[in-house]
Amino acid sequence: MKVKIAGIQTKFVITFIFSLIASFFIYDILYSTYINFESKKYPYRFQNYTYSLSKLSSISSGVSLDTSNVNFNNKSKYKSVLSRYETKYSKYKLGFIVTDPQNKILYNSSKLPGNLNLERTYSDFLKYFNHTTNLTKYHDYIYKIPIKTGNDTSILWITASPVNIPHDSIGTLVGDKNILILIFICMLLFFIITHHRMKYINEICCGIKTIANENLNFKIRQKGHDELSEISKNINFMADKINEKIENEKKIEVSKNALITNVAHDIRSPLTSIIGFLQIIESNEYESKEEMQRFINISLKKAETMKKLTDNLFMFTKLNGGDLKLHLSTVCLNELIYQLIDEFSITFENSKLNIVDNICAENIMVTIDINLFVRALNNLMYNALKYSTKPSDVNVSLTQCNKNAVISISNKCKNLNIENVSMLFEKFYRADKSRTNPDEGSGLGLSITKSIIERHNGKIWANYDESTITFTISLPD
Repeated sequence: MKVKIAGIQTKFVITFIFSLIASFFIYDILYSTYINFESKKYPYRFQNYTYSLSKLSSISSGVSLDTSNVNFNNKSKYKSVLSRYETKYSKYKLGFIVTDPQNKILYNSSKLPGNLNLERTYSDFLKYFNHTTNLTKYHDYIYKIPIKTGNDTSILWITASPVNIPHDSIGTLVGDKNILILIFICMLLFFIITHHRMKYINEICCGIKTIANENLNFKIRQKGHDELSEISKNINFMADKINEKIENEKKIEVSKNALITNVAHDIRSPLTSIIGFLQIIESNEYESKEEMQRFINISLKKAETMKKLTDNLFMFTKLNGGDLKLHLSTVCLNELIYQLIDEFSITFENSKLNIVDNICAENIMVTIDINLFVRALNNLMYNALKYSTKPSDVNVSLTQCNKNAVISISNKCKNLNIENVSMLFEKFYRADKSRTNPDEGSGLGLSITKSIIERHNGKIWANYDESTITFTISLPD
């Protein structure tokens, strides 16, 4: 059994989030590679000191905090406090200069010349740092902090050399162009990852068009375990159902045409005979009153045959149209079978047939429409009467099996092949394939019997073995 792991909506959301995150990484890698390559080729084109100067400002704040409570009254004090900064931030060439109120240098660990005007250098740096929006040009870093040196307040100058960092991953992701590039990469990744599902959607659309063009045997390939796969499965199921319905409608149409043809044939034959005999009587072409009476009797018999055919046809259409309402009542099936045997016994004896009954002793109660059920049994008995080998026995039995009432009627007969047995319940079917004598029957009797039994939720079937045919009815109690 296939299990739905994740819906297509969830899959698309996850894919989009993955594409968005991956696009950041890809853009960062591509941009870094590009900057590193171009910066080597054009060293001054991609200079960026923003990060370095921000870092040095942060370092200066840290130094200011550490030195605020320290009294630098000897040189060893300078080294003990400041040397760790020099070691930690050696890449910035961090240095320190201490000047007293008379601008005399008390301590100098920087690489700057001793005669440098520190105030002017500091002023120039502030102009550069505070008024330059794009820090792409190099400028020495300098910052001053007041410190205590004995009883005086001196100036600690922090000097450093900013480092060029051409790629700032945070800064480069800001800007219209960069956002557009990110969106492009994200959409490209999303398209690549979802391409196979979009291709499958197109496949489903093409399959629907194929099915819509009356190719109902076409099957859409099922792929995956999401809603798309479920859609494909349902479309295939729908196509099968439509195809099945169309085939049933074709069979119904063929059956209807056959029904009309057969009824017309079976009515035309006796009707032609009736018209012929009546024309003879009308024109006084009969030789005697006895012959006239014989013609009348034949016409009457033919009319009765037509009435029987129309009655059977009416019953058949009602049973198969679903319009017939059953009038159910509970009866003892044993008594009903005995009554049926009594009614047919004389008729069977006159035809040199002997009814052998085998009815179980236990009473079997069933809920049936008595009139319809008796008609079904009558059809089976008339069928045995017509087609039994004479003289012979007709066996009628009633048993109970698995809470079902089982009725069997068997008789010997000839001219029946095993292949014909399954066709016996088809309407207008006759085993001898002859339709030249409609007086022998309408061919609807067994079909009506089958419909009646099925309307009672029962089953009926026929078996043919060693020239004996057995009709069996299984009816729920």
